[in-house]
Amino acid sequence: MAQEMYKHDALLHLVWSVATCDKKDGTDSSVTPEEDRYLDIVRSTEGIKIDWADFNAKRKSLGSDRKVINHEACKALRGCGKDWKIKCLGYMKKMAWISQENDLDNNMGDKEWELILHAQKELGLTDEERKNSDSGLPSGK
Repeated sequence: MAQEMYKHDALLHLVWSVATCDKKDGTDSSVTPEEDRYLDIVRSTEGIKIDWADFNAKRKSLGSDRKVINHEACKALRGCGKDWKIKCLGYMKKMAWISQENDLDNNMGDKEWELILHAQKELGLTDEERKNSDSGLPSGK
């Protein structure tokens, strides 16, 4: 049985949900090696120790549905401070920019953008907070 989601788990679930949104043309996987590496950068930067079996079990228990996972992760973050919520949104944006999968103009697909906007709304963040959320976070490039 997957355990309750906490703030570090929630961050990784939000970021990974963005990674799994789109797949690059001509590939079988929805996640690129660059996206996989960026999740590890996030984990390392934030000092997160994660049990990947529990992480994957939680996703499976939620039907591997990105919107449901996003909702549950946002619920887990409701008691966190605004700075942590902004950081989570920033990491989501950074993940969306990691690999140019289907939008050659702005490097973020519609599905990724939709998840980011959904998280912004659920976390009670403003457009200005969303726009500046990636400031100071590591990039994966």
